[in-house]
This record gives sequence, structure tokens and C-alpha cells, in this order.
Amino acid sequence: GIVELIRIIFPETIVIWLSILLIAYGHDLLVQESWWKFIFLFPLYYLSFFGLPAFLITVLLKWIFVGRYKSKQFPIWSVNVWLSEAITVFYEALSVPFLLEFLKGTPWLPFLLRFLGVKIGKRVRMETTDITEYDMVKIGDDAALNFDCGPQTHLFEDRVMKIGPVQIGARSSIGSKSIILYDSEVDSDVQIEPLSLVMKGEKLSTGTIWTGSPVRVS
Repeated sequence: GIVELIRIIFPETIVIWLSILLIAYGHDLLVQESWWKFIFLFPLYYLSFFGLPAFLITVLLKWIFVGRYKSKQFPIWSVNVWLSEAITVFYEALSVPFLLEFLKGTPWLPFLLRFLGVKIGKRVRMETTDITEYDMVKIGDDAALNFDCGPQTHLFEDRVMKIGPVQIGARSSIGSKSIILYDSEVDSDVQIEPLSLVMKGEKLSTGTIWTGSPVRVS
């Protein structure tokens, strides 16, 4: 009950608090400064009073209440599952809509996701924020995660939450809205076509192209 109360009440409460701060300081900027200075400074005000605090609150709560995600299994009615789901709610209700969504396709998104524990190489292009158990995801250099694809690092099976890693190799491309289930490994230079599903425990060999649900060699 306590965890559910936190999941329901706290994210919206934080949104209200941050909105009040942004409106208060933004109003002063609007009435006291010239229009060109308002246009220039308001994005900085948004980052300072809303976007970054929303993200940093999620990061802080993740490391306090969950710590580092590991390959484990938990009964669905357990504190570990409740806390993990609560962090996911904070991430999806605060971090994504108020900051990370605007950073898709930029170097800033991989940079910020590292604070949550995602292992991301250099020059990675990400058009998705669909990551939950952050420490279980490893992405190699020059990889591309296209629109709304997702490394799905957990499943609920027979009332058990099972968590496992997903590894994406260097220079690999994951198609739009494709899903990679846990305990899977995508080697380097692999191309996964859009709307594909990589089943759990699969290993896709270097230099291959895959498509379908479940995936097959194209």
C-alpha cells in the first residue's frame, strides 16, 4: 500500500512543485526582462527548474531504493518488484516526458542514461527511451537504436519477475519498434529490421540481418 501510494501520488506532486517553481521564476523573467532575453533564457529556466530536477529525482530514487540491477528472479508480490516498478513509474512520468523525450537522437540522451546505469559506448544514436532495468543494458560504439525500439530486460512469467541482460554490439542497428528480450546478445554489425522480436536467450551472429516476430535471418 505504501509503495502504491508513492507510485500514484509522488510523481504528480513533484510535477506540481516543479511547475510552481517554473511559473514563479518564468513570470518574473517575462515581466521584468525584454522579449528577446525571455526567449533566450526561458529554455535555461525550464532545464534548471523542471527538466533536470525531474531527471535527477529519478536517478536519486533509483540508486537509493533499487541500487544496481542484477540478473535475478523475484516473486511478483515482493518488495523488490514493487520498488522496481515504482522507479519505472518515476522514470516514465518525470524523466521521459519532461526531459529525455526532447533529447532523442542527440548525444545528450546516452550521456544522461549513463547516470541511471546504462552502459553505452561512443557515438551511439538513440531514438528511444524504452529502457527499464538500466544496469542490464550494454550498447556498443556506433550502434543505432531507432524509434521506440526497446531492450526488454524483464518479463513476468508464472507470477515471477525475471531480469536478465541485453547486449547490443558495436555498429548494430535496431529497427523501429523492435523488441529484444532479456538474456539476448546482438553481436557487432547486426541489422534488425523494424517491428521485429528477438526472443530471450538468442544470440545474433556478427554481420547478419534479421527480421520478423520472432526474428529469422533475412
